[in-house]
Amino acid sequence: MNRHYEITPRTIIIGIALLAAIWILIQIRLVVISVFIALILGLALDPMVTRLKRLHLPRPVGVFLVFFLFLAAVLGLTAYGFTPLVNETGKFIVNLPQFLRPVLDSLGPIPFASELQQQLASQATLLSANILTIAGSIVSNIIFLLTVLFLTFYFLLDWENLKNRLVKMLDHRSRTRFQGIIESMEKNLGGWLRGQLLLMVVVGVLVYLGLFALGVEYALPLAVIAGLFEVIPTIGPVLSAVPALLVGFATSFGLGIWVLVLYVVVQQLENSLIVPNVMGRAVGFSPLTTLLIVFAGAQLFGIGGAVLSIPVAILLNILAHDLLSWNHSRR
Repeated sequence: MNRHYEITPRTIIIGIALLAAIWILIQIRLVVISVFIALILGLALDPMVTRLKRLHLPRPVGVFLVFFLFLAAVLGLTAYGFTPLVNETGKFIVNLPQFLRPVLDSLGPIPFASELQQQLASQATLLSANILTIAGSIVSNIIFLLTVLFLTFYFLLDWENLKNRLVKMLDHRSRTRFQGIIESMEKNLGGWLRGQLLLMVVVGVLVYLGLFALGVEYALPLAVIAGLFEVIPTIGPVLSAVPALLVGFATSFGLGIWVLVLYVVVQQLENSLIVPNVMGRAVGFSPLTTLLIVFAGAQLFGIGGAVLSIPVAILLNILAHDLLSWNHSRR
């Protein structure tokens, strides 16, 4: 039996509207990204607000306490580590050629070395000429960060009202689906961020203690790099080890080996103890799937895509499970 498909005016209008919506989302992608990040932060902090509400504390008061405690912790840690971090990072950058020289000398003469040196010099000149552009980029990033914090605060403040308004717009069956999606988002996305923050802190502290015990220079910025790169799953810890290994092997071969051992031990502890217990329940992806998702995000949107690839995949996974359950229930 032959099937005939008819394209109606309604189908054309829906298709045009969908394309227009996609085009608009692309044009306001920074707004969409900031809202998505604020939503993840809000979902991560909301359980603490809910616990305060169970203690008969009004939600606005709980939001103020949780949000400003969060800000105080972030700003306090930043202020405490900012001065030594800047000083040690500056020394590390200044002394980087000295660290690289023994490594390069051991490799022998490098072809096109003079051309490479000229290219680096020209890039340094170009960097100096574009200092205003760099300053403008820093200011725009600060504005983006402040916008995300502002949206996070209002998400926390109005989250329950927002959910209630959306629920009232739906019929009974759709309300059940919507509430299930929201609960999954609160559990998985919020759990992912809380686990990610805990993972970054634990790895950063372990690396700092190990580097400090080994007497490695620039232990603080190297530990901060190790903690921050944990936000990039799978490949982040490998990338964070590179500058520490450069410093270690430039100091002595034996110290470089011990630094390598330290990072391998931390990586094994992370993979065998921390990640399965902290991140496994929230993410639920296999290591191979996680790696493919990160590579796809990095290929499409760069570093930001690699960082946000896992939470986006979690959200799409939640929506896909809901759609499959809905289709199954209709049969």
